[in-house]
Amino acid sequence: MSIFVFLCHQFWKMRVPMDKIEKFLRFQQSLEPKRYSYPDIVAMTCNFKVKLGQGDFGSVFRGDLPGGYPVAVKMLGNTKFNGDDFISEVSTIGRIHHLNVVRLVGFCSEGSKRALVDEFMPNGSLDKYIFTSNGADRYFTMEKLNEIALGVARGIDYLHRGCDMRILHFDIKS
Repeated sequence: MSIFVFLCHQFWKMRVPMDKIEKFLRFQQSLEPKRYSYPDIVAMTCNFKVKLGQGDFGSVFRGDLPGGYPVAVKMLGNTKFNGDDFISEVSTIGRIHHLNVVRLVGFCSEGSKRALVDEFMPNGSLDKYIFTSNGADRYFTMEKLNEIALGVARGIDYLHRGCDMRILHFDIKS
């Protein structure tokens, strides 16, 4: 009997966070960003054919939405973004709309599979645009450097003062 009670308790502990996630995700379907199924993610990335990079939280792949709209799909690892962290990321980043901040287009949460679908940046990340991979110096005009600096400053200013929610940003690079 005690084993049965223990197993029921373990099941209930696992079920409550999943119920919370599913409740949030059902509500989220009526809002931006769009919820995608895992087969949708596999299809849009052509079975994860083009890897754009690797970050602290997972791998990033090139994808295309129906209609040819390019996206970057970040497949999240199992160590982070389960439960509340994932809900927080989708609900917060999904409501941010600014020219100088990458927009969250969609997400996937299916079993243990988690993905964020971001707008695609054709020049790659800012750090890869500024710094070359072979170590050679890249030269920019003062006008271009000023344009880059102002864009970064505008994005940060929006996150700190123009946004209606508190944002903690850990991955500003360059």
